[in-house]
Amino acid sequence: SDKPLPIASEDMTNDADLSTVASDTEFVNVPSQLLNDDDNSDDANADATDNKDISSSPDDAQAMSYTVKDDDNLSYIFNTLNLSAITLQKLLTVDIQSSLVRLKPGQKLTFFLDDKNIVQKLYIPLELNKQVVFERDGDNYKSHIATLDDDNDDSNATTDNADASDSDNAPQQKVAAKSDDKPISAKVVADKADTKAKSVVPATPEKKAPARPAIRPTRVLNGKINGSFAVSARNAGLSAGHIHQVSRMFQGRIDFRRDLKKGDTFKVLFDRNAIAGKADSSARVLAVMFNLKGKNYSAFRSSEDNQFYDGEGNSLSATQSGKFLRFPIPSSTRVSSSFNPHRRNPVTGRVMSHNGTDFSVHVGTPVEATGDAVVMKASRHPDMGNYIVLRHSGRYSSVYMHLSKLMVKPGQKIKMGQVIGLSGNTGRSTGPHLHYEFHVNNTPVDPMRVDLPMNEPMKNKARRSLVAKIQEYKRLLNANS
Repeated sequence: SDKPLPIASEDMTNDADLSTVASDTEFVNVPSQLLNDDDNSDDANADATDNKDISSSPDDAQAMSYTVKDDDNLSYIFNTLNLSAITLQKLLTVDIQSSLVRLKPGQKLTFFLDDKNIVQKLYIPLELNKQVVFERDGDNYKSHIATLDDDNDDSNATTDNADASDSDNAPQQKVAAKSDDKPISAKVVADKADTKAKSVVPATPEKKAPARPAIRPTRVLNGKINGSFAVSARNAGLSAGHIHQVSRMFQGRIDFRRDLKKGDTFKVLFDRNAIAGKADSSARVLAVMFNLKGKNYSAFRSSEDNQFYDGEGNSLSATQSGKFLRFPIPSSTRVSSSFNPHRRNPVTGRVMSHNGTDFSVHVGTPVEATGDAVVMKASRHPDMGNYIVLRHSGRYSSVYMHLSKLMVKPGQKIKMGQVIGLSGNTGRSTGPHLHYEFHVNNTPVDPMRVDLPMNEPMKNKARRSLVAKIQEYKRLLNANS
């Protein structure tokens, strides 16, 4: 059930008890505020000057892979990922190898998407160990051909690990370098010293003001929870952008509104020293560690792919179990209405997207969570009926609508395959069914065709390099406790 399956839009249930008309969600879109973590509202109170930091830089874009299938074309792929047709046209304009129009089944495309689901980078493999790399350049794109290097060493390790405090030693290094110059005679030195001594006039001693203790340069900012995480992190010196990034990084593992208690601690390691106790908004987060009542949660950046991993080297872009279920109702894979971002309302003629997949099943059918998650919402809505929103690790979330019964509560941590509710016919619905959505960066994608996040095994050399980097990050975090 973890493999993508092509689903025909005409596919209907054969169960006559449900309806001769396919059960359907009647043009209902999830309000965006229902997908957000309640704690993120604290970020809105950040200083206006910091608000520009909230959007992620290209370096923090989330990788999403897509394997080309037999019946795919470019429009189908971009519809599956809910990517803009304008973006596709811009990519085609700079496609120096016509790689986009020569895609073959089995070819693996790697998209790097930002918080707004905009493509920042795209990798398309070619033959002879090469690939076409598309990169966002302002509002457009540029492309070039690069050579794949599976055994590439961690070339950024020196940059990531370079301590900004090393620059403090620059003057000493400069003085030491002069020792290699031509030696100066003792007589010249004595004459200069004598001349200097004669020209010096004793000065009247001035009263010095008491010196303020200097803030010690550090790459690690330590914080203690006192109120919300956003407030506590700002007090520790994090910018609004860093707060947003850390909150997103631990989604699916920490419920920032309910799990954090007064006195819990956290540490954040940056790639440069903080200035006056505050991290510059352009500083990159290299590692984060939370201690919640003795239980540790951590995240470490890999310089190999710029993604984050836990202390054991498992990717935080996927669930802890390493995969998602394809179907929320394993006993029923029959689809009554497919994902279609360009669906036309047969009555009004207006295009109103259908952002999920509808499974036509009897009222009371158990609905399972498709991945490990934290329950963000479990409530009722006039259009969605009884609904549940799950926040998974990384930037992934899932939505379940029209339920007859809710079996989880907000803040609850659940496992993949756990029953979270019973299907129903509540809200705006044409018949008993489950409407299921899968979101990346709060943007819906086709859950039946998209390549779901997987914890793919690392090559031994890459894993050894990552584990060594994690150990170094831990040492730096603990050294600044």
